[in-house]
Amino acid sequence: MACMAVLLGFSSCSEDKDPVYKAPTQFVLNTPVFQDQYYELAPGQTFTLVASQPDYGYSAITQYSAEVSLTENFENYIALPSTGTGTLAKMTFNDADLATALCELHGFDSEDNYQDLPAERVYFRAVAQLKGVEGSEIKSNVVYLDKVKFYFAVAVPGYIYLVGSPEGWVGPTEDNAEHYAPWRLFEASNAIGSKIYSGVFNIPEAPVFRFYTALTGWDSDSWGSQADDNPIEYEIVDGSFTTGLVKGKGSFSFPAWTGGEMTIIVDMSVENNCTLTIMAGSQSVVTPKYVYMVGNNAGWAEPNQDNAATYDAWRLVDKTDSGIYTATFDIEEGSLDGGNTLYCRFYQELNGWGAAQWSASADGSNVATAFGEPKPTVEGEGCFEVADAGGKKVTVTLNTTTSPATVTFTAE
Repeated sequence: MACMAVLLGFSSCSEDKDPVYKAPTQFVLNTPVFQDQYYELAPGQTFTLVASQPDYGYSAITQYSAEVSLTENFENYIALPSTGTGTLAKMTFNDADLATALCELHGFDSEDNYQDLPAERVYFRAVAQLKGVEGSEIKSNVVYLDKVKFYFAVAVPGYIYLVGSPEGWVGPTEDNAEHYAPWRLFEASNAIGSKIYSGVFNIPEAPVFRFYTALTGWDSDSWGSQADDNPIEYEIVDGSFTTGLVKGKGSFSFPAWTGGEMTIIVDMSVENNCTLTIMAGSQSVVTPKYVYMVGNNAGWAEPNQDNAATYDAWRLVDKTDSGIYTATFDIEEGSLDGGNTLYCRFYQELNGWGAAQWSASADGSNVATAFGEPKPTVEGEGCFEVADAGGKKVTVTLNTTTSPATVTFTAE
């Protein structure tokens, strides 16, 4: 009997097969429990849609997302990514992403053409696929939310105002918004949210001016050379000039300026280190772009706007629009959770916890990383684990031009 059991065991093992992929034929998106309720979208709020799990023939990590449309036949639709890793059939979506999609579907691309529409019916279908498996995508049935009220959520370049002698010292109030329209400095369209503003203006001789972040009157939202309401004289040497910028009504005065085109850049990306740069003539401006190193280097502070000042010190920068971000950090001995091993991943924006755009692993596991060794990145929450980083100057380089993007740590 024992011999027979052993033989049957061998026979059973010989019949085992590797998992075999099969194309699923059914994928169901459940009717939302709040389908017929009034739902007003709001920044920072989320909603949930729940789908079945497609049968791919084996237990597979499936990517889930959704598509949204204003019509049941999905003649026009926009993809709606779920939050986190996107591998849960119970999908969570940001209200802000849906509001942005609805603005786009309506053709509202600026505040000038936006219309405050009443609540409307919005259609959804879910999408499932296996990453890297061609033909694995399957779309679900269509469901709807009957009364969705959205808001203008399209990201548009921010701007500030130049106020002073070049425009005539007209009061910086909303009543004079039309007057100030030509005197705005804008963020670059590919750097929305950067808080780096620029513009080229024809500036008459001996100008005196400062900047306002909003048209709320003389005494609020003013930025200049000093807090006191007195101008400070400056000289533009060899065609360029850079100085600090502080909250206050002190103007910048350039008595030696003889008139002509002037390129002005106001960098307010670091709250306590704002700068003004002026270049003679019309110059092209490349806005620096940043990514954030998040981990025990910053005491595991949540990567959100409340901690923006903390992460100003942990930014990698791309100053040439090359797609390569780099920075050097002087990491104190014993400052990393009381030790010297660095654990970190990289976020494109400070929008809170969740999957980082550039992490060490999709499943959250840490990956040992040696100095000088380029490591591939994936979207996820796994950290790069860099031993003996404390007590060194560590240069971090994130190269997003490769596929996949890589990160390299070097030390001195």
